[in-house]
Amino acid sequence: MKEKELRLALVCYGGVSLVLYMHGVIKEILKLARASKAYHSIANPERRQGKTFASLNGSDGRERDTEEAYFSLLKIIGRKLDLRVIVDSVAGASAGGISGIILARALAHDLSIDHLRNLWLEEADVLRLLAPKQRARPWSKWLLYPILWILFRLRILGLVTDREVRGKLSTFFRSRWFEPPFDGDRFLSLLFDGMSAMQRPGVKTSSLLPPGHTLDLSVTVTDMFGYPRLLEINTPTEIREREQALLWSFRFCHWLDGSAVSDLDDTNLPGLALAARATSSFPGVFPPAQLRDLDRMLELRQSPWPDRARFMKANFRDYARAGIDPAKTSFLDGSIVNDKPFSAAIKAIRERAAFREVDRRIVYIDPDPERPPPPPDGRAPGFLQTLKAALSDIPSHEPVYGELARIAGFNASIREMRAVLEAARPQIDQLVSEVVGNTSARTDGARAVQRWREAANALSAKQANYAYQVYARLKASSVLEHLIKLACELAELDRDSPQRAALATAIRAWGARRGATPPHGALPAIGSVDDGSHRAPWIDFLLHFDIDFRRRRLSFVVRALNQLYSRLGEPEFRGLDPEQVDDLKQRFQRPLSRLRTLRSGEFAYPGIRARLVALAAALDGSTNRPETVLADKFLADRIGDIMSQLSDELNLKNIDHELDQIAGSFLIKSVPRAFRHEMVLHYVGFAFWDVLTFTLPEWRDIGEHDEIRVERISPVDAVSLRVGAANSSLKGAELRHFAGFLSRSLRESDYLWGRLDGAERLIDIICDAARTDFPLDSVEIRKIKNSAFHSILDAEEKYLQDKSLVSTIRAAIDSETGA
Repeated sequence: MKEKELRLALVCYGGVSLVLYMHGVIKEILKLARASKAYHSIANPERRQGKTFASLNGSDGRERDTEEAYFSLLKIIGRKLDLRVIVDSVAGASAGGISGIILARALAHDLSIDHLRNLWLEEADVLRLLAPKQRARPWSKWLLYPILWILFRLRILGLVTDREVRGKLSTFFRSRWFEPPFDGDRFLSLLFDGMSAMQRPGVKTSSLLPPGHTLDLSVTVTDMFGYPRLLEINTPTEIREREQALLWSFRFCHWLDGSAVSDLDDTNLPGLALAARATSSFPGVFPPAQLRDLDRMLELRQSPWPDRARFMKANFRDYARAGIDPAKTSFLDGSIVNDKPFSAAIKAIRERAAFREVDRRIVYIDPDPERPPPPPDGRAPGFLQTLKAALSDIPSHEPVYGELARIAGFNASIREMRAVLEAARPQIDQLVSEVVGNTSARTDGARAVQRWREAANALSAKQANYAYQVYARLKASSVLEHLIKLACELAELDRDSPQRAALATAIRAWGARRGATPPHGALPAIGSVDDGSHRAPWIDFLLHFDIDFRRRRLSFVVRALNQLYSRLGEPEFRGLDPEQVDDLKQRFQRPLSRLRTLRSGEFAYPGIRARLVALAAALDGSTNRPETVLADKFLADRIGDIMSQLSDELNLKNIDHELDQIAGSFLIKSVPRAFRHEMVLHYVGFAFWDVLTFTLPEWRDIGEHDEIRVERISPVDAVSLRVGAANSSLKGAELRHFAGFLSRSLRESDYLWGRLDGAERLIDIICDAARTDFPLDSVEIRKIKNSAFHSILDAEEKYLQDKSLVSTIRAAIDSETGA
């Protein structure tokens, strides 16, 4: 059966009290991930059809509602398409940063967030958030009473005549001025306790990410004072700028053997709580966050922070270089500098690889989408209007046009590359046929594949002529630069470190002595690699260190195999079982995962890391000058020894042999000739395709050649239960998104709509991802949505005080179904 991965990169906007809406949305994303994991816990797709989420997941003490609807949807699609849903990355700012942290932690370790409902509904209240010393007493600032009465009476504040809202708003306005009213220490404790209680009761620890996958979390934070950064220009040679935009990063890596490395578990819980507190430190409302606030809380609780050193190293490396103590700075709301962190999501997508056909989506949660402003009427703005726009409105407006334009440009490159590859296919097919000839692979498939690969390399150099010189030099220099980057990361060197520049110079000098780059002038000769003939030094260098060529080739082959599912009905593929395609792909996954691990540097043994750290420490003083580095024979010998050890650890020759054996084993199997031809065409023929695409940098890093689609989750996009524009806005959006702090009923409404809108949009996205393979009709989709809506209302009704809201929504569902 055809397989597809729906890979989601989430972007969570800021929204102050609209955190309730975002919490409802992320709850649905978490439930979808749980349903997908349960669905794929049975390897045989046919056996899944008779199962339910409850029968597979058992009773673990957690609330269960929309998981069953998502599971049923995956089962319906599973008649034709094996669809898996995976969250690749989460990026958030301010209130979206809190939601992103909670979701990422829950996804990484399959944790419950049910208890957080009460935390938000009860604790996100202005009277609970106010610091005791700041809170107004009955007669504090009594002169404001008549002014507030007029504002309420005339509805200048834009709020309904709700007695609870009026009382709390009065208390807030009359609280102590010129000091942040909300209690930052209490909020930090609430976040810490809320995330501490995210447990999976009674069940062994697991993850919602399949083995071999990584989850990245990025949270925007603003440094109030900033840190200096040095930039090189022509004149003067060096300038300084102040950097205040921070992006704190956390990662969860789930290895193929089931083990994991996590920044999202309990050992780093204080770091996660600090990130949530800092990213949501709204200026003027919360006091700035500081590391010492966290240290004080941990000391009072006698709570450890085992991963403190790793957190500080990952997120404050530039501070250490600048000689600044992070404990002495202050952090403000992340939305001040980056309210819509699309860049982090795009970066994570481009670095992430898929194991099968993939549908990549950036999904951004925008609780209060911008509406088109009225056109200017020609009148000049007044003084106060201009001042307000300059100081508040315009700086806080952050359009996403530039980020979405980047995605559109990336997708255009993908389409152009596909067109080029398709146009070149007939000629490459002919060249591969020339390489293979009449040679039979029936006796020794692996050896035959190796000979064909070598012959294809030689023929690609001959056919490309002088263009191959450019390709070969670019490829060799790219491998050398990746080695430099890898060595500097293993040596723990900052990007602006003087030692980094010296180490880079030393490695380039080693590469020059080794002959890592093809010589100028002549077309490089490609000889056989195993027949004892002389091998050019630069070819030997690539054989030992070119990880990316192997990774690109194998990704290219897996993509071609994924395309075969849609061609199984063609006459030449008659008799090809989808399980045979599955089998070949699965056998390619292990070496492909190994190549990705090698590229990341996470494979390196402690010995080589220690040697590189020691070498970097020695690159000081006079050795910092390039001419000294180039002339230092002892240093050259040390670099040579380290690179030799690195080559042994990479062991790319063994990976080549493993891949040739996998490819060769299928050549001698009884499969349709067209299947063998496609595998050979893309595995052996990649040498020709790579020459075509590698010289263009934007094509070189494209990976699986998949476009990125963008989806939005907002009240205006989920229309099944909403009538008219007035019903599409959230109640917490009033008072510049602060209204939710003033009334529990407002918070309940926004939270419930977050769940309902999230469920509707996720079902839409899943159906769209399956549309080309198994389109669902509107009636079936509506039935699944209504099932999800009813399960949400049934689950949440007992926790909500405003029962009329549930009744109104039930009536809307019944009117849609004609009940």
